[in-house]
Amino acid sequence: MYKKVLAAIDLTEASANFVLERARPFVAAGGELFAVHVVEPQYVQYSFDPTFTGSLTRSLEEDAVAVAGNRLGELCEPQGIDEQHRRVVLGRAADKIHELTEEEGFDLIVTGSHGQEGLRLLLGSTANAVLHGSPVDVVTIRMPKGLH
Repeated sequence: MYKKVLAAIDLTEASANFVLERARPFVAAGGELFAVHVVEPQYVQYSFDPTFTGSLTRSLEEDAVAVAGNRLGELCEPQGIDEQHRRVVLGRAADKIHELTEEEGFDLIVTGSHGQEGLRLLLGSTANAVLHGSPVDVVTIRMPKGLH
């Protein structure tokens, strides 16, 4: 059992619920479950030059973080995860999850994996990147095909 568990989720209802429900049993009595969603920077999503940091890019990223925060609240509220236990961060998912883990003292990361195949498997996945380099234990939840 773990005292401080971080569930890294996407913002689809079925997938988020699936990961959060499977993370809960890992939380020790008196422990805490947190949820995080990482918003990818605009230059990653749209293949912008990473040195492009104009006001439009910042505005798009700020809007994306705000929308993600609202959606995270919609998903976490029914799961009993209050605002103090939710995080939305901007950056490369694995890096931000590792940073958050060290900064806030999480002792377990739970994340979903879509079980990519073919070329997508060769290129790696967020779950694989979270696992490698993690400062703590990682549980990867295999997502059923219908939740992709």
